[in-house]
Amino acid sequence: MVLLATSCNTSTKGNWSDADKKKFREEMSKVEELSNFGENKSKWIECYLSKCEASYSSFAAAGSDETGVKKIVKECTIEVMANGSVKGNWSEADKENFRQKMLSVDALSVFGESKLEWIECFLSKCEENYSCMAEADQDEKGVEKLALECNDYIDEM
Repeated sequence: MVLLATSCNTSTKGNWSDADKKKFREEMSKVEELSNFGENKSKWIECYLSKCEASYSSFAAAGSDETGVKKIVKECTIEVMANGSVKGNWSEADKENFRQKMLSVDALSVFGESKLEWIECFLSKCEENYSCMAEADQDEKGVEKLALECNDYIDEM
């Protein structure tokens, strides 16, 4: 009987105990930054839990691999924030969010009347290279390169 009771509370990779899952969710509920996900907070936590459970033998094991869990954080952020976007075909919500974000960048005023064309060039390049705006937001060097390609495009006009 004791062996059966203790085996139910043992976590393994791909099958964490209820106690580890509960501890994970409790810890995540304390992370203030997750409020940035708004209504997607629970969805993000469940994504993160699922990926940690699949990758680590326990809650403690996940907590000891800072590099690995950072990768999972990025994966879940992209998955949850994709808004139905896929590489080459972003959702209208992602496109509109992208345009609004770019319109608020004061530095783009250097393009004058070509500002909107530059934004559309940049959007097109980001859409071709990333599965969603959230993924593009996480690759500063990559989007910088794409922005420079649009600078060249505007210069050639």
